[in-house]
Amino acid sequence: MTIRELATLCGVAVSTVSRAMNDREDVSPETKERIRAAAEKHGYVPSSSARTLKLSETNSVLVVIQGETGRLLISVLQLLETAFAKAGFTTNLTHVVDSEAEASTIERVVRAERYRGVVFLGRYGNRDREASVTLSRRLARIDVPMVFCTTSDYSSSGAMHSFVSADDQRGAADLTRYLIERGHRRIAFVGAGPENDAGHAWAQRLAGYRNALADAGIPQDPGLIIRAAVPERLYTLENGFDSLATRLMEGMIDFTALVAVCDEVAIGAAGALREAGLRVPEDCSLVGYDGLDLARYWSPKLTTMQQPLAEIAEATARVMLKAMTQPGHATEQVWIRGSLVEGQSVLPINPQP
Repeated sequence: MTIRELATLCGVAVSTVSRAMNDREDVSPETKERIRAAAEKHGYVPSSSARTLKLSETNSVLVVIQGETGRLLISVLQLLETAFAKAGFTTNLTHVVDSEAEASTIERVVRAERYRGVVFLGRYGNRDREASVTLSRRLARIDVPMVFCTTSDYSSSGAMHSFVSADDQRGAADLTRYLIERGHRRIAFVGAGPENDAGHAWAQRLAGYRNALADAGIPQDPGLIIRAAVPERLYTLENGFDSLATRLMEGMIDFTALVAVCDEVAIGAAGALREAGLRVPEDCSLVGYDGLDLARYWSPKLTTMQQPLAEIAEATARVMLKAMTQPGHATEQVWIRGSLVEGQSVLPINPQP
């Protein structure tokens, strides 16, 4: 049994359970006795390391990035540092390789440095859904506030962890609809990740693309889903170039527009089109996702879904600060809608009969 489960069972806050188990005087004897009796009955054992952590914790927040570190995550990190600094907290970054993305890694780092909270910047853990649920439960047992930023809690466990994310599915649907409204019917999606990676941002964006096609009555062609050639570096120029180059080498182009999983993949894909003798947007319209600076300076200027990074960072800091200062506060799930920014990478065409 976790401390959260015990708190729910007793109808009190997590902080009350913690104080009761530590024999604090600010908990009534009756409440103390009730909590301790429930703990004994249900086998709850308080973590001595967690008690030590609470007594000596610092005013520092740990930010964790797993795997690749792209331009977008670095931008959000800088915004988070500013937001936490205003509240008197320092921010430290740690990078975790995929093979070490486990709860024990976080517990070890938190215990050593006595962090007040953890922000996962991007995904964390195994891509398998069942493993993600197990990981989420183990992370909760560390008993330190945790917030997922730019992504949802991949376990899909609902209220176990707070998260702040752009509405990827809705944003990709808006981009695809934008192309449909300009006459495009053969629309490809480039940069899709592994099939078992259903919780990832790319999967949400692919779902949005599919939803928009279905809403418009356009049959979905599996051949227009272009999988990532470099799945370990999913959101990169390299992946965009290699994924589309492989497809173009297989035969003639069979789409009039591309929805790329992100801006970097879009610009990489544009390079593959150029090497194949195709122009953007004259021969193929192209849209990206994220609204990075390079999308504005690339020629032609890329049409993209701009993520509200400042708003995401501010909301993440707000949710984390509330969790650190109000123990037992309910988790929050925050979706923030992006905005479509028109560039010069899309041309309208006459819809095919």
